[in-house]
Amino acid sequence: MPVSAKQLNFCDISTDFDKFYNQNQSNLLDLLNQFINISDFIPFSFYQKYYSHFGRKRDFSLESMLSAFILKNILSIPSIDLLISLLHISSEIRKFCGFLKIPDKSQFSRFKLNFLDNLNDLFNNLVDVTEEVSKEINPFLASVLITDTTGFEAYVTENNPKFYQSQLKKAKAYSKLIIKDNPNSTFDVEKYAQSQMPKSASSNPDAKLAYLNGHFGYFQKCIISTNALGVVRYVNFYDADNNLEKDLRPQVIKDNYDAKSLISSLETYFQLHPNFSYKYFLGDAGFDADDNYAYLHQNNIMPIIALNPRNSPNLPQSGFNEVGVPLCPYDSSLSMVYDGITREKGRADRIKYICPMAKKINVKGKLSYILNCKNPCTSSKCGRIKQITIHHNYRFNSSIPRDSLKWQKLYRLKTICERSICQIKNFIQIKSSRIRNTVSLKSDILLACISQLIAFILIFKTKNYDNPLAIKSLIA
Repeated sequence: MPVSAKQLNFCDISTDFDKFYNQNQSNLLDLLNQFINISDFIPFSFYQKYYSHFGRKRDFSLESMLSAFILKNILSIPSIDLLISLLHISSEIRKFCGFLKIPDKSQFSRFKLNFLDNLNDLFNNLVDVTEEVSKEINPFLASVLITDTTGFEAYVTENNPKFYQSQLKKAKAYSKLIIKDNPNSTFDVEKYAQSQMPKSASSNPDAKLAYLNGHFGYFQKCIISTNALGVVRYVNFYDADNNLEKDLRPQVIKDNYDAKSLISSLETYFQLHPNFSYKYFLGDAGFDADDNYAYLHQNNIMPIIALNPRNSPNLPQSGFNEVGVPLCPYDSSLSMVYDGITREKGRADRIKYICPMAKKINVKGKLSYILNCKNPCTSSKCGRIKQITIHHNYRFNSSIPRDSLKWQKLYRLKTICERSICQIKNFIQIKSSRIRNTVSLKSDILLACISQLIAFILIFKTKNYDNPLAIKSLIA
């Protein structure tokens, strides 16, 4: 017999939805009401800025606006539009947020645009509070600092895969012309297509071309640090240029970006929290640079960083004479020749030595090298080059041997930071985000981190120490 269809109406859907939210979210709202008072964490400067900006007429309190954003993130509500719809449907959520009437979309947007710096102050306040909580839960895991670089994709035309495909199509057409004139050409179609992509998005100059998360895109780049509990400690929106050049591979550029960004990020972090101290630092091979090791040793932090094979070419290693000058790898009687100081923005100065069998010549105003060696140790036309920094021995003289079990166990904790970043991206539903403005995107990221810290405090107060980041358990 045919199954009779039941006609649905909007009233039934609204009633069932409200019942569902009452059953599944009342526990969360009760816990937040019982254990969290958001006003305890808001800096006084935030109150001053918020109320001076709106004057006497203020329809929505600061606590109400922040509560709405925090609830949106904990429940992983993907958009402000859906949040507003839920506020219309659920009286419990309206009561929790303290809304007598519901803000419109533009009011939420202006809040993020106007109060980015104040959200950063609120985040740093919560970092101070949760540092003590982390030490109480697990002192060892709280003493481990993990840092990773990531990017949040901006909602721009250039991030559409079709945009890159159009560049690739043009490069293939250009390749046919080159091969027609020169059949032996080694023209690289993909590298040429990548080099033709604009350095920044047309609708948002802050969204710059970068190779992050395994692919090219236009990102808001940032560095995120967590402890080994996965609790976010610092977010640094690193806005330096990361331009791609035709002669560099994408992964090499990413490693250069990672290596140069760490010190400035940690320096700012410790200025904001001068009483914080850590025993270990964990980072991937992108942070494998002499300057980073020297900085960490100066701050009494033990680096646990994997060696980057790109920094260790498969070439015979040169020794040193009694005054520290490198020697030819094949003939220790030949000392390499001093060739000045290499200065590069974001890195320490390095002493440059060149092969003793190489000579510099000037050809039509351009500097060139001539190598007169019957048995060269490298395929480079200018011969072997050795660049030395003052603290270059820190990299290999690790306090904990890299082949030891202790080092390997510590390094495995690095994935905790990656999971924490993934959680933050899920909070703001970055894949479905429609945010074009850079300031709004940064505010969303900070609000996601604030939500994580609020949930972490809530989990701690409910005595769930084993899973400090099991935020979904709060709404199960």
